[in-house]
Amino acid sequence: MKDEEAPAPALTPAAVRRRFAAAAWGSAIAWPILTAAVSPLLMWWMDISWDEMLTADFAASALLPLVPVTLYFAVDAARTVRREQQEVAENALVLVAAARSGDPSDLRNSARHFGNSLLQARSAFNTRVLPRQATLRFARGVLGEAEAAQLSTASLEAVGELAQMKA
Repeated sequence: MKDEEAPAPALTPAAVRRRFAAAAWGSAIAWPILTAAVSPLLMWWMDISWDEMLTADFAASALLPLVPVTLYFAVDAARTVRREQQEVAENALVLVAAARSGDPSDLRNSARHFGNSLLQARSAFNTRVLPRQATLRFARGVLGEAEAAQLSTASLEAVGELAQMKA
């Protein structure tokens, strides 16, 4: 028997917002977890015993500086995902403006940039934010309508909602 994949659910603006929020939180939470997971390995490699690590001097001199560094990486990871979200929103805003202007070549170019920004949205750990099949289907639909020189009302509303993610 051949394994068949279940069809990907439709990509909605609410789903896109949820996925970006989950990617931002997940990227931020991953750094403290990674730090906690790797610390015992590093202590073993540097031949640091638990007794030595639990002393106040070691905690103040070696472990305390690790907290701001981990916090910086966590905030930077969330900021990276938010930057990707803003890029999608900016391209959606340009696409809505191009659809209202009526210039077919501008509409096609804007649709291509919008589709590419959706497909290339990545987290800080270089993982996709949006599901590939659903995103590809949505981007191809928007591009197909743009090449026909007019976006449907439903597509224009969906892209308009994605443009509101900028705030």
